[in-house]
Amino acid sequence: MNIIERVENGITVFVLEGRIDTEGAVDMELALQAAVAEGKHNMVLEMGEVRYIGSAGLRTLADVLTKNRAQGGDLKLANVNHKVLRILRIIGFDKFFSIHKTLEAALADYGRR
Repeated sequence: MNIIERVENGITVFVLEGRIDTEGAVDMELALQAAVAEGKHNMVLEMGEVRYIGSAGLRTLADVLTKNRAQGGDLKLANVNHKVLRILRIIGFDKFFSIHKTLEAALADYGRR
C-alpha cells in the first residue's frame, strides 16, 4: 500500500493506492492515527486507486472517523473505486461517511459546515 500525505486548504489529504488488506490496513492505520495524534482531525482519503478493502481497513476507517468527530473534525472519502464503494454501501458505511465523487468536492464540503 502506498500512502501520500499532504495538506490542502488546512485539510489533511491521504492519497491511498493499493489493497487495504491486513497488511495495508496496518500501514493505513499507522498513517491516520499519527495524524490524529498530531491534532489533524479534518481529513480526506482519496481512494481512486484502492481496489480492495478488508475488515481491518473498515475498522480503521470507523475508528478514525469516531476520533475525528469527537474532536469536531471529520473523515471524508473521495473518488472511491466502484468495487470498494459497493462494499461500503453493503455494510452501511455510506450512512456514516461523507463520500464524494472527487477530491475537490470533498474539500469543498468542509467549507459548507
